[in-house]
Amino acid sequence: MTQITIAVVSKLLLVTDLDNTLVGDDDALNRLNAWFKEHRQTYDSKLVYATGRSLKSYQRLLTHTSLLEPDGLIASVGTEIYYPGNQLDQAWSNPSSGWDRARIAAIAQQFSQLIPQPETEQRPFKLSFALTPENSLILSELQAQLIAEGMEAEIIYSNDHDLDIVRCKANKGSALTYICSRLGFTAEQTIVCGDSGNDISLFTANTRGIIVGNARKELRQWHQAHLEGDRYLAQAQYAAGIMEGLTYFGIMHQ
Repeated sequence: MTQITIAVVSKLLLVTDLDNTLVGDDDALNRLNAWFKEHRQTYDSKLVYATGRSLKSYQRLLTHTSLLEPDGLIASVGTEIYYPGNQLDQAWSNPSSGWDRARIAAIAQQFSQLIPQPETEQRPFKLSFALTPENSLILSELQAQLIAEGMEAEIIYSNDHDLDIVRCKANKGSALTYICSRLGFTAEQTIVCGDSGNDISLFTANTRGIIVGNARKELRQWHQAHLEGDRYLAQAQYAAGIMEGLTYFGIMHQ
């Protein structure tokens, strides 16, 4: 096993997506967990998961994946935030004046290409669908229809499959800015990690970022079009890619 030591004395907020970012290589995940447990204990660093999964789906993941308990959980693509003990941040979940879930659902029903995801993934401020790449041309029409109806909603398409309609300013990136303030971290103390389109907003929060080597096409294309950010595109995949990025930023020494 590779020995990992702490390279710098630095309090860190590590924010990472779960599926295909932190999760995917059990050996690398266990090594990263061991390093972060020491770093958290020594420097009071914090860990936040930012996932498209609902709370229930996240809890199912815990039954077969070794994950550290996070200090915060950004769930359902940023529309919900939880703290230890599954405590929901009610302030974050307050309704938006322009959010009319029933009306948005009715608009979505006009597009037969949108296949609803399981009921567990349908949340108060998120509607989730499956959408194939060949049908993704409807996205601009769907967005135009939402705007025409006066709906304050954001469309997030990722993995060539997942289409989420969420309330405006409730994506992963805006949730990250909010939770940084709650936990007392600056952007300079924060590193974000992701692999797909629904992670793009994380990388727009003026933090350092790590894109894992197995990142999806939509994130790679966005990265190439926005090279001005302080991001590292890893060669290694999953948690190994996160460790590679932490080494690049001088936080970890492998």
